[in-house]
Amino acid sequence: MENLDALVAQALEAVQSAEDINALEQIRVHYLGKKGELTQVMKTLGNLPAEERPQVGALINVAKERVTEVLNARKATMEEADLAAKLAAESIDVTLPGRGQASGGLHPITRTLERIEQFFTHIGYGIAEGPE
Repeated sequence: MENLDALVAQALEAVQSAEDINALEQIRVHYLGKKGELTQVMKTLGNLPAEERPQVGALINVAKERVTEVLNARKATMEEADLAAKLAAESIDVTLPGRGQASGGLHPITRTLERIEQFFTHIGYGIAEGPE
């Protein structure tokens, strides 16, 4: 299982040297993906004698868990750093006044009456107000 220890050390070193989240995802796929290196080691269990399979399987599972934990921890720290950088770039002055909202509006019937008046005055009629 020296090969497994070397593989885990290689994976942990790759995780620590990753520059961004996309690189971490590529490392995850390379080591833990469907055709990843640790998955290939897991597939070799079928070639081992039945007595050795449980111990070797447990070692492989521990290695996968360790790589997964380190990957998740590194990803979380990268996401926190990205969020902190984004928040630092977006400075909001909370002492500035807020956006004002227009208060109220005309009733729909009043708007309709005004549009009718505009229409008739446009075609030449006059508006007369009176008792009738």
